[in-house]
Amino acid sequence: MSTPPVPQRPPRPDEVLAFHNGDTLENIPVIPVIRDEAASRPTQFPWKATLAGGAVAAVVGVCLALVLNQQTRSGHAPDGKTLPQAARSAAATGHENTATLPTTREPTSTSSSAPPSRSAGASPSCIPVTYKTPEGPADCRPKAEVCVAGAPWHVDGIEGLCGGPVPLQAIHIISQPATGGDPGATYCLAWMGSSDGAGKDATLLVNAAGYQCGAYLVGSDGQVIQADGTSVFSDSPQYCEGSYPGTRMTYPGVLDFPNEGGVQPPMYVCVAENAGA
Repeated sequence: MSTPPVPQRPPRPDEVLAFHNGDTLENIPVIPVIRDEAASRPTQFPWKATLAGGAVAAVVGVCLALVLNQQTRSGHAPDGKTLPQAARSAAATGHENTATLPTTREPTSTSSSAPPSRSAGASPSCIPVTYKTPEGPADCRPKAEVCVAGAPWHVDGIEGLCGGPVPLQAIHIISQPATGGDPGATYCLAWMGSSDGAGKDATLLVNAAGYQCGAYLVGSDGQVIQADGTSVFSDSPQYCEGSYPGTRMTYPGVLDFPNEGGVQPPMYVCVAENAGA
């Protein structure tokens, strides 16, 4: 036989108030569950804020461009300084799209007979020179022509340019006059136009006409007849500066006599090349 249920008493008013405040009927605290509605919501991209910020940036950029354009048209730089005239002109006409074609010039021909100016020395293969003396006509020649033995081109510091004085040149005397040994005679060389690689051939002439002489035998001072009566021949090499310093017109030479079979020893001379009047 089942036991009849025990009737429960109704809750007191203070118990009902405590229950609604989060307490149990036995005054045991109940931990309320707090729901974070914001965390439970799905994350959305802030389109409105982004579009608003972009619109503001666009407006600011347009305003800044208008201010800079107005300053440029008025001839002032963004920092307040005045622009140069060329910059103002370019800014004033920058909105125009028209362009002027460059004018084609016909090349001007230069006379081939006129000597080149000293400015031509800017070319690495051309050296500004003068003819024979510093006051001579200006010209421009390759280094090989300036430094060769007998060249009439004057350059300040020519030995530094050419790497020192002209080296000793060998001259083969193919024929010579029957008379000789007179210190008061003028000796010259008539070039034969041939050589063997170690020197060139010549005929030794005494008191010959000038047109027959390709070069004169001179002393170290460049004179064909020595004032002291000494001969232009020497048994040792000479320093041959000549009468045209700064050129290679006068250079040391050694005369050998191949037709003599070694009977006549070599003689050292200074050779002054003929170069124009």
